[in-house]
Amino acid sequence: MNRASGAGHVLVVFHTSFPVAHGGINVMIAELAHAWSAMGVRVSLFAPGSWEQKTLRVESFGPITLYKMRLRPLWDRRRPLRGLLGLVAELPRTLWALWRLVRREGVDVIHFHTPRDYQLFFHLLRWFGGPPAVTTFHGTDALVFAEGKRRDTPLLRWIVRRSAAVTAVAPHIGRLIEGACPDLAPVRVIPNGVARTGDAMTQPPHEMKLPKRFWVMVGWVEPPKGQDVALRAWVEVLRRWPDLHLVIVGGQTFFPNGAPHFPGFFDTILKWVAEHNIAERVHFLGQRPREQVLTVMAKARGLLFPSLREGLPYALLEAGLFGLPVVCHRIPPFVDLIEEGVNGLLIPVGDDRAMAEAVSRLENDPEAARRMGEAWRGQVHEYYSVRAMALGYLALFATLTGDTTGWTTHNSAKEV
Repeated sequence: MNRASGAGHVLVVFHTSFPVAHGGINVMIAELAHAWSAMGVRVSLFAPGSWEQKTLRVESFGPITLYKMRLRPLWDRRRPLRGLLGLVAELPRTLWALWRLVRREGVDVIHFHTPRDYQLFFHLLRWFGGPPAVTTFHGTDALVFAEGKRRDTPLLRWIVRRSAAVTAVAPHIGRLIEGACPDLAPVRVIPNGVARTGDAMTQPPHEMKLPKRFWVMVGWVEPPKGQDVALRAWVEVLRRWPDLHLVIVGGQTFFPNGAPHFPGFFDTILKWVAEHNIAERVHFLGQRPREQVLTVMAKARGLLFPSLREGLPYALLEAGLFGLPVVCHRIPPFVDLIEEGVNGLLIPVGDDRAMAEAVSRLENDPEAARRMGEAWRGQVHEYYSVRAMALGYLALFATLTGDTTGWTTHNSAKEV
């Protein structure tokens, strides 16, 4: 390894369209980077820059460096010939800048947060002695990759196949990738993890008034997250528990041009809430900083999670930090995590009546709700901590580089 300090150096490449936190860094990346840094590993980040960022730009987040530079699209649908000529002209300069970066900084492993076509540039560095790469699959990216319906699917598969290792954040994602692309097996499962956080605020901000008794939903407001199912269920819940509120945290998702991913969905559910006269018991807080989301969770009675598809969602893991009972759809990611009646409740997909029954069951039996929440808290602390996630990746990096001391002997036992 090319390093003076003896510590391994990982360069994490991530996509800027992901939900962001921690100064513009994805939550998973921020927590991984913090954990690795606390363990003595060097961490740098790279994100594709805007079109104006022709040269490498540098930002610092404490001991972690963030690099940004534009990576020209491999295919311009609007101007294919001009785009191709531009790519050919810019390719040598791009490769030279990336090669100098990984050589100068002594990067030992590149970690692709999720597969993207521009990662081709980093894979080409292998021809010139560049570091090996690890590609991680999460949720939607794994589903899209497995379906193979995108125009750039052949290129993505070529890129992923050139990775030294492929990982997934949950078992069902690993099975999905192996089923779609058997040649990528085995996909190594390294679950998402959360820190034992103290980020929750002691009091919510003045403009965020929380009800006395409420359940919470956390996630983008869009059909795959199932807010419509939760709202239908809440009409029935309110018949039994008139003072029990539902707090929905999350905003809409938009394309880069500002158009919503799901036009009209948010307006439709707001209209539905008004028509069913439950607006005084259902509260939409919009997108919030993570510490405020944690504050809401800390004061909630339980978490509703009727998503239709997921990877290993942080909201579900964070509910465990606060010992919340959870009610989820019976889909593969949740079946892997939730044992019925032990650490939560599972309901049939789209069954709002079953969701209302599950909430009522937990409200009727506070001791059972407490017991399930504590069981989920224990599992999160044991199996889904950020420390376990960080050590899982470090063990993989050690295997790829043939070096154990640079990745595993630097304060690895420290709790993070």
